[in-house]
Amino acid sequence: MTYERSLTELRAEIDSHLESVLKPADKGRLTAARETVDEYDDRKYGQLLMLSFESIATPASRDPGTVLPAATAVELLRGYCRLRSELLIQFDDGIAHSLTREPMSALLSGDYLYTSAYSALSEINNAHLGACFETLTAVQESVIGAFSTNYSSTPTAPDCRSFLDDTAGVLGEGAAVIGATLAGVDSTHRQHFATVGRGFATGHQIQLTFGSGGRDVLAVFQGSEERELRQHAEKRLDEAKKSLRHLSSVYDTSFLRTFVEGTVSGSVHGVSD
Repeated sequence: MTYERSLTELRAEIDSHLESVLKPADKGRLTAARETVDEYDDRKYGQLLMLSFESIATPASRDPGTVLPAATAVELLRGYCRLRSELLIQFDDGIAHSLTREPMSALLSGDYLYTSAYSALSEINNAHLGACFETLTAVQESVIGAFSTNYSSTPTAPDCRSFLDDTAGVLGEGAAVIGATLAGVDSTHRQHFATVGRGFATGHQIQLTFGSGGRDVLAVFQGSEERELRQHAEKRLDEAKKSLRHLSSVYDTSFLRTFVEGTVSGSVHGVSD
């Protein structure tokens, strides 16, 4: 099985599991839940989680039932964060936007994605599930705190770098840590997976934000310079590469390294993938 086919299969597995979760949201006032998750259709955070898991797990323990619900949970939380961000932007008179979501529908859909993320994670039968719930909760709390800070005043460039770390960066960090945790990572190497996830996610968010002409609304960087944010993402990616080199002496991180570097190395310099 080649690397590219492996990524395609991982994405298809996540999509299939998401479909079962989102089916009840196809009608009524929850349609924004599916629309938001479908807009983020690359499944990069779920793939990051699964590849982190597979870097540690033995071939005999690589049961999709162990990790697929967790990958789904991360993608659902990603959709929740996007919906909450859209609402904050829509309600902020100081930010130009073209968002037209009906507020109550967006609120209900966001709540559905949030609770569904926890429900998906609870499907897993794993000795480390408690630690995974703690990580998912820490991610959610960080993102909410960042939204509160960012949309309560006009941020400066340093604040925007912190916002990038505390939203997309934390989501990526959580994805990598949950994947590694489910595979039984020890405390010595857990932080390196966190660094890998953070570096991947900041670079990928830069790609989505500036590569999409600013249409990605998870990150509205008011008054910030694109060059400064790309430099910050490059710094985080360099940290991720250093952690990957460390992990490669213990685990087979070849697929994870190719995934991270292939996805974001060009984007932090303003080069399209």
